[in-house]
Amino acid sequence: MITVVGGDVPRQLALAASALPRRLFGSWDGPIDPEAQELLGSADAVAARILTRLRAEPGSDAIVVCNDSQAHLRLFYALRAIGSSVPLHLIDLPRSDTPPARAFARAALHRFATFCSEVAGARIDSDSLAAAASAEREVGDALQRLRARRRAARPGCTGAAALDAYAAAATLPPREAVTRIDDATSAPVDRRRVHVTGSSHPDATVYTILERSGCLVVSEDHDTGDGALLGSAAAGDTLDTVIEGLLGIHFARTGGSATTSSAARSALTRETVLASGAHSAVALIRRGDEAPLWDLPEQRAELESLGLALHVQTGVAAGDAVAAGEALSASLRLEEVR
Repeated sequence: MITVVGGDVPRQLALAASALPRRLFGSWDGPIDPEAQELLGSADAVAARILTRLRAEPGSDAIVVCNDSQAHLRLFYALRAIGSSVPLHLIDLPRSDTPPARAFARAALHRFATFCSEVAGARIDSDSLAAAASAEREVGDALQRLRARRRAARPGCTGAAALDAYAAAATLPPREAVTRIDDATSAPVDRRRVHVTGSSHPDATVYTILERSGCLVVSEDHDTGDGALLGSAAAGDTLDTVIEGLLGIHFARTGGSATTSSAARSALTRETVLASGAHSAVALIRRGDEAPLWDLPEQRAELESLGLALHVQTGVAAGDAVAAGEALSASLRLEEVR
């Protein structure tokens, strides 16, 4: 079992090595070890809660941290400095698709595959690669069904239930993940459709508040929801071939604000809103996670061109998620009255 922090891990490689990747998300609320916060410095509270959990008990046989944000990179170096009780690995994948970047990323995925094999004590071969690809594609198919339920004319799944399913699936073996995703349903509803952008959401607290106010979250572009890598796999008989396919998936995917241009992020927001039929959009940005702030002007311009308003809460501090969700709900209600 491998604990994963961040959204860039290709699960297929871990599964092919007989390892189970389990992503650790943190939460909007909960205790923060003062030493963990001191180690991270100005990193946001969600990252501090993850470090608090890992320092108390890793709960797995290894830890993999993605360099997909400054907070996660600081977390990796903090774990390395204090000494992790289990093997620790950093996966660092560049975003620009250039020959040097591909060579760097190719080597990084090979190192990750080797790390997983060593942790699990199993060899990756053509059979295990094919089995892992098939299993992970089934997860991807289930996620497509989930997105279809959310985006239907009368959606059959709430945003909170969908986000919970994404989070659970990222911690489960593929077959159990498919069942959990397919179980995320609700009676068809017809409400104001909302898209969520900004910081990633570690749990469904804010979604629940928005939906209690009469909205329905039908889509998001952050990486704990629709933007997740979960369910992606590449075909191939050899590790080299599979890694080449995974590189194609990686470079085609729009990453988070910390690693991707505002133009690409705003284009993703527009594309997702059009696909989901959202009526409004909200952005919640955590204190210490300022990268999404840079995206707001271009996102707002894209949304205004579609006739949609963007409601924003910035600088959301530890423990303030509920208040921020209520403020966004009030802003949405005011827009509807107008």
